[in-house]
Amino acid sequence: MKSFEKYILLGVLMGASGMAYAQDSYDAQTMTNSDLNGTARFVAMGGALGALGGDISVMSTNPAGTGMYRKSDAAISLSGVFTGDGAMGHDGSRLSLDQGGVLIAFDMDNPSSKGLQFVNFGVNYQKKRNFLSNQMKDVRNLNNTFSQTFQIADLCNYAYANDYWGTLADMSASKQGVHDGILDESGDYGYAGIAAQSAYYERSTYGSNIQADLNLSFNVSDQFFVGASVGVYDIDYDRESFYQELGVDNSVYDFTNWYKTTGDGFDVKLGFICRPIEDSPFRFGAFVHTPTWYRMTDANGASLFLNDEFVSDSYNAEYDYKFRTPWKFGVSLGHTVGQNFAIGAEYEFQDFGSAHYSEIDGFNSNYFRNTNEITKNVLRGQHTLKVGAEFKPIEELSLRVGYNYVSSPFKSDAYRTIGYDGIYTETDYTNWKAINRFTVGLGYRYKSGYVDLTYQYQAQKGDFYAFDDVDLKPTTIDNNRSQLMATFGFRF
Repeated sequence: MKSFEKYILLGVLMGASGMAYAQDSYDAQTMTNSDLNGTARFVAMGGALGALGGDISVMSTNPAGTGMYRKSDAAISLSGVFTGDGAMGHDGSRLSLDQGGVLIAFDMDNPSSKGLQFVNFGVNYQKKRNFLSNQMKDVRNLNNTFSQTFQIADLCNYAYANDYWGTLADMSASKQGVHDGILDESGDYGYAGIAAQSAYYERSTYGSNIQADLNLSFNVSDQFFVGASVGVYDIDYDRESFYQELGVDNSVYDFTNWYKTTGDGFDVKLGFICRPIEDSPFRFGAFVHTPTWYRMTDANGASLFLNDEFVSDSYNAEYDYKFRTPWKFGVSLGHTVGQNFAIGAEYEFQDFGSAHYSEIDGFNSNYFRNTNEITKNVLRGQHTLKVGAEFKPIEELSLRVGYNYVSSPFKSDAYRTIGYDGIYTETDYTNWKAINRFTVGLGYRYKSGYVDLTYQYQAQKGDFYAFDDVDLKPTTIDNNRSQLMATFGFRF
């Protein structure tokens, strides 16, 4: 193990709360991260519209971008998301309603080129994140030397010494004749694990984080644009996993976990765009997003089998807590050449280590305080670079391309540790690496109507660990997916 002492330390920290909850730093990054999503045009240009504006979805990044509108707009976007083979009995692809919104442009009828020109109001539904993901993998590098049961045995020994049994320890070790357990209890040193020959892992996640933005923006002299959006969010996240291990004694145990989070929250986004040279189309933008304040509800459970015989299961009922995401800051550049070419670039930053959990009723404050300290030690700042371009060979047709680079929010030595007295039953974790997104699309305009089509490919690798051991080398897994999108809209 990374060290037995860390279980002692974690037990002291979390045991003081009297009860441990399930969420941790790995769930913090899951709930904070977002996809590249919105209208097909927004996605095709890599979301790099923070200075260019003129798209309904830009109110979710730089709210000032809707100030570019001089006509009203309405749009709806659908997509298919494809992750390859499904896992845990779930499909590997889903249809999705990704966006639906309307923006009303109010012309101030100002005869002067100076002063307030437009006041625009919009509302937009958008899928901030589609949690669809599937992994199926043979776990590498066990070499008849490592096993998940070693980590579980350490937890059980400390639980026995303190006479306080968390869910995983309670499920895995026999005591008081309740069940037989999966550990070796014949030695003189308490519970012991059994080295593994091989292992297999499956995981499926699904659900979404949906946001709805109310947006107000202003056009001042066609040179300065300011805006604000109030966002409300609804999270529905499900995770299921299966782990099977073949011991060196040819014993086989199966471990199935499920975890569910629901919640709602809100944030405020402020933005600004300026054309510094009055006669030039070059512009720059800046924006800031407050944290999203969530109220969350979790539940989880697990089932354990040894040699196809049922050992034990668990169910932990729903419990509530608060979660606050980090602040987000961004800057952007944009330039157009006549009516035929536009290019944009954008940079965003979030410090994931500042994500924050808190109690609702004052109970378990010590646990949440220590969870936040662990989050600071595991997560770091995430950098996102977006670029995109649009070319119109003829007035009615648009060709688009985009790219995103999203850095990993995990520190190089990140790992998940669970307390001996907690209700967490998943020992696995993945340190996801950078995301690369590639997009291409086209759009067709006819009179007031338009249709946009986009293809997005996202590539990401991760270091997967079925359990926590300092000497275990990771197994590489992928989180690659494709998305086909269509937006239908009209301007009026």
